[in-house]
Amino acid sequence: MPFGLRNAAQTFQRFMDEVTRGLPFCYTYIDDVLVASNSPEEHTRHLKQLFARLADYGVVINPTKCQFGVPELEFLGHKLSSKGISPLPEKVQAIAEFPKPNSLRKLREYLGLINFYRRFIPDVPVFYTR
Repeated sequence: MPFGLRNAAQTFQRFMDEVTRGLPFCYTYIDDVLVASNSPEEHTRHLKQLFARLADYGVVINPTKCQFGVPELEFLGHKLSSKGISPLPEKVQAIAEFPKPNSLRKLREYLGLINFYRRFIPDVPVFYTR
């Protein structure tokens, strides 16, 4: 599907939601599929189920873009692991080292960084009102 079309991403997301329906261990975002498992054996079973479903729908994956059996990974600007979701260390460092904004553009840039990771920052609403 050509992704330059206006609704291509939404259409493909709906398609992938259909492909992975009934596979509660799968989480999809457009063309990325995460498989959450509790053990290597369970992960192997989950992958077999997912691969069978992808084949049923004619979906081909690129193995060079895949990571299998990893304990943690980066996804949509976050680190995912069995411990949960956390911000990427380099993004935390970028926020900590961000120079004091001296223009409206720089302030918006900084607030964008803060907003992206607001769930990890205590008292963000209070921070915004200062």
